Amino acid sequence: MKSVTTELNEIVSRQNVITDSGLLKEYLRTGLSPSNLDGSELVAPIAAVRPVSTKHVSDILQFATKESVPVFIYGGGTSLAGGILGNEPGIIIDMRSMNNIISVSLEDRVARVQAGVLLPQLNSVLQAGNVFMAHDPQAFETTTIGGAVATNGTGYLTSKYGSMGDQVIGMEVVLPTGDILGSSQIAQTYSPGLNVGNIFIGTEGIYGVITEVLIRLFPEPQERRHYALEFESFQHGFLAIQRLFSEGIIPAMINFSEDEDGNDEGKIVADSLTKSVLHITLEGLAGVVDSQEAMVWDLISQLGAKDLGPTEAQQFWELRHRTGQVYRNENRYKAAVDDFLKGRVSVNINTAIPSSRVLELRYQAINIFDIAGVHIHSCSVLGDPEMFSMLVSVDDQNSQDASKLEEAYLAVMSIAIEMGGTIEHSYGIGLRLQEPYAEQIGPESIKLAKKMKNAIDPSGILNRGKVVSIN
Repeated sequence: MKSVTTELNEIVSRQNVITDSGLLKEYLRTGLSPSNLDGSELVAPIAAVRPVSTKHVSDILQFATKESVPVFIYGGGTSLAGGILGNEPGIIIDMRSMNNIISVSLEDRVARVQAGVLLPQLNSVLQAGNVFMAHDPQAFETTTIGGAVATNGTGYLTSKYGSMGDQVIGMEVVLPTGDILGSSQIAQTYSPGLNVGNIFIGTEGIYGVITEVLIRLFPEPQERRHYALEFESFQHGFLAIQRLFSEGIIPAMINFSEDEDGNDEGKIVADSLTKSVLHITLEGLAGVVDSQEAMVWDLISQLGAKDLGPTEAQQFWELRHRTGQVYRNENRYKAAVDDFLKGRVSVNINTAIPSSRVLELRYQAINIFDIAGVHIHSCSVLGDPEMFSMLVSVDDQNSQDASKLEEAYLAVMSIAIEMGGTIEHSYGIGLRLQEPYAEQIGPESIKLAKKMKNAIDPSGILNRGKVVSIN
């Protein structure tokens, strides 16, 4: 049998195969701290390969299936759930060289791109046509189209435009066997019957490798206005968000946060008043935005909100991608978070539950973390009112504290599931959230996932151990 590297060299040429141990270690650096891997050990790959065509991906997967070599897919490298990390030696397919914008149709309002295209790369091209692609995550600068689809990521503009998967019209996907499904075979819209494309959205590459995506484009709004509003408590601000949506006002952006610094006690307490800030963006035709703005001011005046002014609002909008820019400049997302947390193990909790239960979940979660000695940095709503998040941490040097953190956040996720919610709305499942995700979908769904995996990937090579342990 030929060695893995010899075979890869023949498929894509030697300069597109990486075997240097120092360079391979870079593929283990993501936004996820090793302390958050639930015991999974990181393993350096045998090799990383950079295909430039769908045929390259197909040939690589055919070889890997034949020889039962594990394959892991790498996009922008910003994973906070461990979805791109290898937990056994294998091949990493680095998609960043598949970065061609194949076509843009202003008439049809679509763009066809390879999966390695970066979001800013695409939007810079679209500006000339006065259109944009509406997926706008915090790590905008380093997110690839394929990675966003594979995790069904959300972003700042989710409340109006939906998740990344909502903006996908069709895809080209290479199955583990090397077979290629063209976008016409898995188009999403205007077709009855089985929607095959949904198998590959949000499943983090366990069923196939996304190589091309057909994306819906949107016209640049005639008017875009930003607002920064301070409320005396999380409860008041959340009520304002609920009222906006019930009145039919769907902002392009909702970013609402209660931070520890907003409380006189210097920490978030379930019953106390913590000043909270709501950043919203309205966009569309000028007349429509005028009407919505009037309704917003009337509503927030009833709830005693304080206008922080246009400078604060505009500054937030302009700096919303700051963390992604740090990753781009320093090649490690975690640098920005490390500086803030100063040697602590942190967990982002991003639940999606019925909005009528959000305040109840917040109350219970704060009490659970308080009893466990876990520090709460923030509570927030990012997008729809159902999308409730928390940032919590413990001392990185204390293994007992880390165990308490894991026990506490799993308890919070179980409550979210009992409330009819999900345990993640933004970053994917990956390695970190397999246990609560299994609880969320239940044993029968896991059985179905195993049957699908065995049928599509009989050798079990693709992204082993991710989402749910189904290999």
